[in-house]
Amino acid sequence: MENDITERVRDYICRRKLIDKGHSVCVAVSGGADSMCLLFLLWDLRKSLDITLSAVHVEHGIRGRTSLEDMAYVTTQCEKLGVPLKKARVNACAVANMTGTTLEEAARNERYRIFEGIDSDRIALAHHMNDQAETFIFNTVRGSGIRGLKGMSAIRERYVRPLLCVTRIEIEEYCRNKGIEYRVDETNSDVRLARNRIRLEVMPLLLEINAGAVRHINETMADIADAEDYIESVLKEAFDNCILPEMIGKRRDIIIDIDALETLHPFIASYVVREALIRTSGRSKDISRRHIDSVLSLAKGQSGRHADLIYGIKAYKEFRRLILRGPGEYEISEDDLSPVYTVLQKSEVSMDQIISSGNYTKYIDYATIGDTSYLSVRHRQQGDLISIKGGRKRLKELLIEEKIPVENRDRMYLIAIGSEIVWIPELGRIGERFKVKDNTERILRMEIKND
Repeated sequence: MENDITERVRDYICRRKLIDKGHSVCVAVSGGADSMCLLFLLWDLRKSLDITLSAVHVEHGIRGRTSLEDMAYVTTQCEKLGVPLKKARVNACAVANMTGTTLEEAARNERYRIFEGIDSDRIALAHHMNDQAETFIFNTVRGSGIRGLKGMSAIRERYVRPLLCVTRIEIEEYCRNKGIEYRVDETNSDVRLARNRIRLEVMPLLLEINAGAVRHINETMADIADAEDYIESVLKEAFDNCILPEMIGKRRDIIIDIDALETLHPFIASYVVREALIRTSGRSKDISRRHIDSVLSLAKGQSGRHADLIYGIKAYKEFRRLILRGPGEYEISEDDLSPVYTVLQKSEVSMDQIISSGNYTKYIDYATIGDTSYLSVRHRQQGDLISIKGGRKRLKELLIEEKIPVENRDRMYLIAIGSEIVWIPELGRIGERFKVKDNTERILRMEIKND
């Protein structure tokens, strides 16, 4: 079994081109079975892969003495192997309280913040086939759509997951055969956490129905990933055929040829409309089936009708064309770098004003910043985060999801408090933590003039 796993992982790495010869690879090691297996596997393969190996361990400040013992154990094992180890200690509890995120999300965000500061070609993570299957179930029940069902990628930028070809049982057997001890995180047994409940209660039931459930779910996810890639390729061609670029006036106006749209399969047509809405608004978050159906219904209606959509987008039907128009967006120049801040009582602002505000006028809860002097206007920096529902996300991840070209990311202007992003004007995006709430007393109106 040991040699079988070693060769399978090596083949997976080479076939998926996760690591190239000469790469420096840093393994994220918690001390658990998964990460210890990955550490020893890559140690065994380091010469044949021609890689330089190091490790990183993040102590989250959550589990007291046992967490410190995990760090000591990882330190000892890395010293025995001669693997350089970077150790970092964070206070996930304090971050969760400060940002209003769950403890689990705060710990994850802090880990990735540490990872971002590591100077290695690749950072190896120990997710495996069971993790994929659990992700599939989790995303299915919360309604993530096709993109969420394809699961974690084997490679994303410099993050790689070499163990996505093996199961948890195989990992534990590898550790037994090699005599590798590992630490057990007692919080993994807390079924109040959704993922733990799926792992401890749902997956055993599925394995009773079919012992090969984990592999079958992974095979299905691979098929979905291939299907999604195919859909993306078809979508690009369909989108190009439906859009009338010569008719676009303003930067974010998009005009759809209804005749071309009606030749498409309804599934692809809905994808074309979704992509058009994303390009008009500059983001994908919260664009739902309801908004897509509104545009498709408009296409079937009478000329001259219009629909008000998300993010202040308006859709118009003019004869056999659909026009999607954003709320007057424009590129920020050096002359626009002084936002105008106005403090208002909540009674002075209606919810309609807040919802319909464009990208360059936003309303936030004044209490979340304390004073406008704390706000800075700048370009992105390493470690930047933005609050989202249920947690925080690295700014880099957000810009990738929003399909912002690499060459544009460093030119975008941001309004921030320290490393936390308050507002991204060109996306019309504000951090979830700063939004106006029921208990908000004073509101800060932020505006960038468009003269």
